[in-house]
Amino acid sequence: MRCVGVVAVGILCLLAATPVALGFDEMAAEEDISDLLAAPPPVAEELKQRRWAVLPQVGYGPETSAVGGVKFTDRDLAGLGITLDLDGTYALNRQQSYQLSVGSPHLMSDKFLALFRVRYYLDPEQEFFGLGNNDVGPDEVSTQLYEQTDGELVLGWRPWNRVAVNASVGLRHVHIGRGDRDDGTPFTVDAFPRLPGIAGGLVNPIAVSLVWNSRDDVVRPTRGWRAIVKVSHTDRALLSDFEFTRYLVDVGYLYPFRGGRHVIAVRLNGGFIDGPRRDVPFWELERLGGDDTLRGYFPRRFLGSQRVLGNLEYRARLFEFPFRDLWQVRIDGAVFGEAGRVFTSSSNLKNEFALNRDLIQRVAQDLKYSYGGGVRIALSEALVARIDVGFSDEEKGLVYLAFGQAF
Repeated sequence: MRCVGVVAVGILCLLAATPVALGFDEMAAEEDISDLLAAPPPVAEELKQRRWAVLPQVGYGPETSAVGGVKFTDRDLAGLGITLDLDGTYALNRQQSYQLSVGSPHLMSDKFLALFRVRYYLDPEQEFFGLGNNDVGPDEVSTQLYEQTDGELVLGWRPWNRVAVNASVGLRHVHIGRGDRDDGTPFTVDAFPRLPGIAGGLVNPIAVSLVWNSRDDVVRPTRGWRAIVKVSHTDRALLSDFEFTRYLVDVGYLYPFRGGRHVIAVRLNGGFIDGPRRDVPFWELERLGGDDTLRGYFPRRFLGSQRVLGNLEYRARLFEFPFRDLWQVRIDGAVFGEAGRVFTSSSNLKNEFALNRDLIQRVAQDLKYSYGGGVRIALSEALVARIDVGFSDEEKGLVYLAFGQAF
């Protein structure tokens, strides 16, 4: 059984681990902005719960060997309403990830916000399963060294308290190499030498986005909407090695009952990337599989130029307790089901959803499904660790650790 992740909370959870999934890279900044919009304003220290927390990350896996790291979040740095997030892990087999994010929604009397993110990620044994909604798995077709360094600056205007209109500029450099392997699996650079982006490269997305968050909490929301709409473009005229445009829509709703102790969460997500085939590197394609998409499949299991995804999750409050006068620890349980697929062309997408009598049967057969359950460990108003176990027709138990709610 492969696992993704690592964790502890005062109680230490030791898990087998594989490289951390990157999730939806293209909307990570907008998810952070959504959290900024829902964060409570700065208040006097004696009137608030503790808004910072630190968690050690410890794990072990056959691909990573021992893994160690730390997660730190402060949602009211120095009493200024600034959110600071630091996350770093390192494995003995060289898998590593480091991330810094700092943002504030309280600029110019709360009418503007700013967010800065920077990250480094290395996996010398990343798996590649080919393109499209294929049936290649659970065994990969090739493996590769994947190294990514990226940064992003976002400035936003808040016309209403829970709405932000944003402009951002980013820079991302990716290197693809031969890496490490334990068997005869070919390296991607040898097996697919003509794959767009096989040599890595530089992209510089410039984006505009709209973020709306009406939820009642950041760490443990029980009601309300979250919506993200984003358009980004990377252009050779601006020093990029590629040229394409990405469109993204993500909408989620939380419905509480029994006083908020139980929550039904629903999410719909779609992504579309447009550009000449040779100008869209395979590592920028829409993806499914991992800790916040199809949790019963390996990270980046499905790659395509279009993506559709639906998530359904039931969350229930279990119990809570104080931890050493530092944090109020709240434990929730969850069960989930997910369905989605990727497409390799616009005609493929149109044919799939063509209005005819075979529509329902065709879509039901072609979608990929996963299901599972997990726990959520929330520390006061600071952060939440999410441990999920996912199942699919390819795998019978993938364990993920991530921070923040899935959607």
